[in-house]
Amino acid sequence: MEELVATVPEKDIASYLREALVCYGAGAYRGCVVLTHIALFDGLRQKLLALAPVNAVAKAVSAAIEPLAASQKVFELPLIHQMKGAGIITQLEADILEQLNKQRNKAAHPSGHFVTAEEARFVFSEAIQKFLSQPIRQTSVVVSGIIAKISGPNFFPSATMSDINAVTEQETQTLDPAGMPQLVAKLVEVLEGADATATRNARRFLLSLASRRDPSTSAVLVKGFVDPKASNDAHAQNIAMMVTADPSILRSLSVATRMRVEALLLKNASAVGLEVPYPELRNPARILASCISVLGETSMMAGYKQFVDWVIDKAPYSPEFIRALKTSPTLLKSLTGHYLEKASNSQWDVSNPFAEALPAMDSALADVLSDEDAFRLVAAVVRGADWNGFGPIEIAKGKFVNMPAVKAKAIAFASVNPAAAQSAMIDFDQSSELSDFMTDYF
Repeated sequence: MEELVATVPEKDIASYLREALVCYGAGAYRGCVVLTHIALFDGLRQKLLALAPVNAVAKAVSAAIEPLAASQKVFELPLIHQMKGAGIITQLEADILEQLNKQRNKAAHPSGHFVTAEEARFVFSEAIQKFLSQPIRQTSVVVSGIIAKISGPNFFPSATMSDINAVTEQETQTLDPAGMPQLVAKLVEVLEGADATATRNARRFLLSLASRRDPSTSAVLVKGFVDPKASNDAHAQNIAMMVTADPSILRSLSVATRMRVEALLLKNASAVGLEVPYPELRNPARILASCISVLGETSMMAGYKQFVDWVIDKAPYSPEFIRALKTSPTLLKSLTGHYLEKASNSQWDVSNPFAEALPAMDSALADVLSDEDAFRLVAAVVRGADWNGFGPIEIAKGKFVNMPAVKAKAIAFASVNPAAAQSAMIDFDQSSELSDFMTDYF
């Protein structure tokens, strides 16, 4: 019983329970039941009062009960019924509370009922284990505590996402789900403030919440941030990064918000380009890859075609992005077409950077390309070499030794489909016989 008292976090409620425990130890079992009852229903009132600021249902129940409690009127049964009717407690919890209330009434009134040690222990343990040991549904207090600390330069000691998530998880551990809208609203206020450190931390906090990919949290982020702020260009990068963290956010947008978000994705893409490292949430290719992994290419092409086209047209040289398109045949075909065009381009400022990037992409390309497309890529590089691009020349003269995976697939295709391989060579202005081509470059 002493260990049970230690599980109750509220000091005033725990004080009642210690008095109840003293009664039990003295054999005053009736007193133990009555004091436990006081602790139980005062504890329930505290839970309601903590939830009321951000929950209209809890606020209404609390408003109906508090006048009764303040005027020393019986409020226990009305509290149980109101909480059950509002869905704050389950039917089973209501039944337990009514049973505990009945046992207190029999113990406190001249009913002739004799309270045993077993009954006192039962009431004591049920009240604590089922209700009082559970965290109070904290909202305003937790939110205020987070916002009070958010400007601290060491609020997030690390910029690593896993570390950020660990901090966020700890800070929201006792936050009732009903308090999430209030938290998001306060974080957005900080995000738009003048304190650079607080703004950075608020952004990280919001992105961490999004990374949970929890449907209820996603709905709050849409309502509290994306919907009201999508009309503001200043949030282009913030919303783009949030979409990367949780692409499912895009599913629940209204028509107007969807159009605004696509415009922001394009604005972020234009501002950021593809030069930032791929792992960064703001990288346009990373954004598209993340969205495809959750929503699929059909959904993205239907709802965000301009953004999709922008990324594909830029043809990112990222192995991670290439692999992300493995199950997106339409986009992969388009990306492959861009790669072939770059490889065979007569302009050196196009073919040389692409050739320089090819070795790092070799494994990823081999994973996603068909044997035929691998052969066509080889033929395209040879065509680029014909234009005297030093990048394609280096690869072609080296017989594609720095592209072993693509080379192996190209050789396999030529061996099995020589006629199709010859046709592919013609597409890239290679007039030699396939056998000579194989000797020269393989």
